[in-house]
Amino acid sequence: MNSKLIAGISLASIAGAAFWACGEGNINEMTMMDDIVSKQYSTVEELINLKEDAMKSCKEDMGCYTQYQAYLDGTEEPVIDNPDPIDDPNQGQQNPNPNTGLSSSSRGAFDIVDKPKSSANIIDAPIELSSSSLQIVDGGTFGTCAPAKNPIGKGDKVQWQFTPNMQFTGATMDVMKLAKATYAWTFADDAIDDGTQTSMMSGKITYNNSGATTASVTVTYEGAAYQINCEPLQVNGFPINCTCDVTGGDITDDQGIATWTASCTSQGNITSYTWDGTDLGADGAAYPYTFAKKGDEHTPTLFVANDDNTVQEVKSCPAVKATDSSLPDYLFTLEDAIQIPSKADQSLNVKSEGCMSIRGKWNNSGYNPTIKVLCDMSATSSPVSFTMTYGTKTYTKPGESWGFSNAGGEIAPLSNGPISIDNICVTFTGAETVTCYLQ
Repeated sequence: MNSKLIAGISLASIAGAAFWACGEGNINEMTMMDDIVSKQYSTVEELINLKEDAMKSCKEDMGCYTQYQAYLDGTEEPVIDNPDPIDDPNQGQQNPNPNTGLSSSSRGAFDIVDKPKSSANIIDAPIELSSSSLQIVDGGTFGTCAPAKNPIGKGDKVQWQFTPNMQFTGATMDVMKLAKATYAWTFADDAIDDGTQTSMMSGKITYNNSGATTASVTVTYEGAAYQINCEPLQVNGFPINCTCDVTGGDITDDQGIATWTASCTSQGNITSYTWDGTDLGADGAAYPYTFAKKGDEHTPTLFVANDDNTVQEVKSCPAVKATDSSLPDYLFTLEDAIQIPSKADQSLNVKSEGCMSIRGKWNNSGYNPTIKVLCDMSATSSPVSFTMTYGTKTYTKPGESWGFSNAGGEIAPLSNGPISIDNICVTFTGAETVTCYLQ
């Protein structure tokens, strides 16, 4: 019966962590454990009912009621000195409890300690396993650890967070057993811990030295101690301010090169420019990039470092798309064509002042039509106007308030052989683009 009451108290403690009103009337934010519990229990009331059922069963058992009368009557919180042997895998061992300094013979391995009167974090009183005799193993598959914010500035505070792998055991991890786990954090020598550790979160750690640093957490869970090495944290010193521009935006297939240039200032000396993972050193502010083919687009990544151990990511570098300057902005293609493609098969959305070309090969000696270029518009504003020019030909469409259709006209006759028709240009008002097609 004692074990049932212990489990009920533990469950209610987890529920309380999410919905416990502080003395000032504030409600604590959800913790990582609350989020995990919510995936297995639909409501906090469900957890609290488990506690109430356990307390009711204890009251009906004379031995249990005698031992926990004060707690059940609401006059004090329990300190359990003699848990049921079946629940205590370390029964009889004399290993000291790292949190109390008492041996397991005087404080059991599943002891519940007094709940803090402030109730700022109910889960600060976990049911713990003594870990002094446990062998620490690699916890790489048990979970992950990372700083809650990265990077930070020198002198700033940051918390580290452990995230369990809920499928570590091959099935969903038991959140009740996870609630009984202990978390021992280790930091660099210069780290200052304010000691506000809450369940899976470290305290607020202050770093007064700049540079890369890390941490680790040892999680004692079900009689095993798992050490998890955290992702690195970058602590920046003197800030770096940068702009990033590019030349060579009109990339051709023959040249294929764009060059980005960073301009950076800092109280510290710039020591490196790392472009797309390659450190070009202190003089590497310019970065040439060769495109493989037309249509490729690239935005470089850039990290700049100084001699105060600052590493700053620069996110202002613009994207560049490779184009072929020998081709027009808008191209109709006819490859060994024997008929003019329909509007459904080939059409272009053309901006005002855009020019179209027709390239390819006509392969129908028995049919030599005069090809037309026509455009439609669905107006979004007024006035509506349209003009198409090709050589000496000009086609004008004043349009209506709703737009227009079939604006344009004849361009040139087709005959067997290569086709190369350029500079079919349009200007218009009333919409961002017009839809043009061949006929």
